[in-house]
Amino acid sequence: MEKKNEYEVTITTYDKVMASWHRCMQSAKEFECYFHEIEDNRKAKKLFEEYAETEALQASALRDLLLEYQQQA
Repeated sequence: MEKKNEYEVTITTYDKVMASWHRCMQSAKEFECYFHEIEDNRKAKKLFEEYAETEALQASALRDLLLEYQQQA
């Protein structure tokens, strides 16, 4: 039988999904800010707009998964 370390922290799938959701939200906000700040380069502005939308979609999918976890609890 394996001895368990009582001081070890267990990181669950829920924890990983929550951390990923948080990172996606932060990235989406950053890219959105860049999009609004850039006036001198339309190509860069467009890329940041696309990145913000992509991150927001990923964050939305992760949020849905978090809500599923909460409903199961």
